[in-house]
Amino acid sequence: MNICVAYQHIGYKKHPSIKNKLVIDENVADIVRKIFDMYANGHGSKEIVNYLNNNKYLSPTGYRKIGLVQDENKTNYNWNEVTICNILKNEVYIGNTIQNKKTIVSYKVKKIRTVEKENQIRVNNTHEPIIDKDVFEKVNSILEKRGANTKPKYDYLLRGMLYCYHCKRKLQIVLKKSTSKNAKSHPYITCTGHKSRGCYPLNINYEKFEKHILYIVKNICQIYANKEILYTVYEKYQNKTHNIREEFTKKVTQIDIKISEINSNLDKMYLDKLNGTLLEEDYIRYSQKFILERTNLIKQKKELEEKLTQTENKISNKNKTKEEKELDEVIENFLKFKKIDKMYLYRLINRIEIDKNKNVYIYFNFSKLNFWDKNLDELINIEKLLF
Repeated sequence: MNICVAYQHIGYKKHPSIKNKLVIDENVADIVRKIFDMYANGHGSKEIVNYLNNNKYLSPTGYRKIGLVQDENKTNYNWNEVTICNILKNEVYIGNTIQNKKTIVSYKVKKIRTVEKENQIRVNNTHEPIIDKDVFEKVNSILEKRGANTKPKYDYLLRGMLYCYHCKRKLQIVLKKSTSKNAKSHPYITCTGHKSRGCYPLNINYEKFEKHILYIVKNICQIYANKEILYTVYEKYQNKTHNIREEFTKKVTQIDIKISEINSNLDKMYLDKLNGTLLEEDYIRYSQKFILERTNLIKQKKELEEKLTQTENKISNKNKTKEEKELDEVIENFLKFKKIDKMYLYRLINRIEIDKNKNVYIYFNFSKLNFWDKNLDELINIEKLLF
């Protein structure tokens, strides 16, 4: 399969000898890294545009035409938000090549339409990436939550984060007006189109909901920031996890003993059949019973081993240092703002799900915060969320 790649992506250039191969253009690769770094650290596309233009960086078009990265006398070739968003969404920066993005609907009117994502051709690892995949996914998670580039009339703090627990679709925030005369409209969280999908209705006052969610998130962050409480409770959690691991290991050992006993009984029965002390029909009947029991035990053992692996991963806590360093930085910045900064909230929270009984499930982007969310019953009254 021949993969043809475009060369207009800022940060890349043609390979000097290999056809259809991209290599990193180190002259401007740092600009791409800076764009992703700024967005991942809470700066919006407008801030990034201002930074690039104020520092006299030429846009991709300007760089291609003039060959300069920066120009003190620059009067045109300015950056814009559309260019920034296109760069942030482009998988070329993690080493992938996407083809068949657009198709011609009609040659006569030169009408072109965008091809659905699932029908596009994606080839991974065609060239060296400029951006780490984790950073790219984080940035695009923020982009998805923020939605379209145009600012909505009511830009709610939790917009884009709320999901239905049952159908997993995004929940909508709609304005509802009371029947009382001259009454003010209030935003409510609802699962639109729930009837057509066989889902459940939802009607939650958004303002109250937001207040309680921020209360929970702030408390979790403050607990994490208090290292004395953190390590005391976390040590208790680790001890509990060790006990769970020992219990799983004990159960696996017991199953192994039972399987060994079944195999031994099957061997004895087979010898009895050969010696004529056990009838053929009795051998078949008993052996089928033992084999069925052994099959069920093997299935139980596999399930226990999977749980054991998950528990081992919790104890080992891989990539702990990298995650903790980033988490410390995000929480420090999150707590210092009097008014909640939306970008830092996006970096903290992956999604919030609400079920038919108005139970709330917060999924953080950091495993340690997910730990606190599930162990807050001693520290915070979670029932305040259920209204």
